[in-house]
Amino acid sequence: MLRESGSGTRQTLDRALHLADCDRARPLVELGSTAAVRGAVIAGTGPSVLSELAVRGDIAEGRLVAVDVAGVDLTRELRAVWPSGRRLVGPAAELVAVAREATTDGRTPRR
Repeated sequence: MLRESGSGTRQTLDRALHLADCDRARPLVELGSTAAVRGAVIAGTGPSVLSELAVRGDIAEGRLVAVDVAGVDLTRELRAVWPSGRRLVGPAAELVAVAREATTDGRTPRR
């Protein structure tokens, strides 16, 4: 069970499967939201690939189990964006500074 084509999670998975020469894998069910996929997995309909953030509480409370996947890169690139011509200030500026620092020195940002 997966998100629909075009969702960020689905694009990440499709890219990883392509790089692992697994292009033939196709979902049996496509759903339009992370909440729908999460609910279906909890109900036992089948497994899925979801963002760690989306299922962190379910894993901590034992409703779902995380499976490590060796040799497949499921990381996702995210971008900070804001309107052109505006200067970031306050918490927004701090967030971008932390993200830039983490990417320049190879660290993983703190959660």
